[in-house]
Amino acid sequence: MSIISRKWKIRLGLTLITISVIIFLTLFAIPFLGFDLKFKLSIATALAITGEISYWVGILLIGKEAWKRYKAFLKSGSWLEKKKE
Repeated sequence: MSIISRKWKIRLGLTLITISVIIFLTLFAIPFLGFDLKFKLSIATALAITGEISYWVGILLIGKEAWKRYKAFLKSGSWLEKKKE
C-alpha cells in the first residue's frame, strides 16, 4: 500500500470517529425537540446506530497501531495542557 493511500485511510478514519462523536453529542438535544415520543425514539435509535457504525469503521480504517497511539495520546492529557513557549 502506498504512503498516500495510507494517509487517506487514516484521515478518513479520524474523520469518521469525529463524526461519530458529533452524532453522539446530538443525542443530548433530542429530548428538547418538539416531536412526539415515538419520533424522538426512532431518531435517537437511528443516530446511535449511525454513530456506532461510523466509529467502528473509523477504527478499522486507522488500524490497531494508530488507534493505540491515539488512545494513549488522549489518556495522557497532554492535549489539555497549554503549550509552553
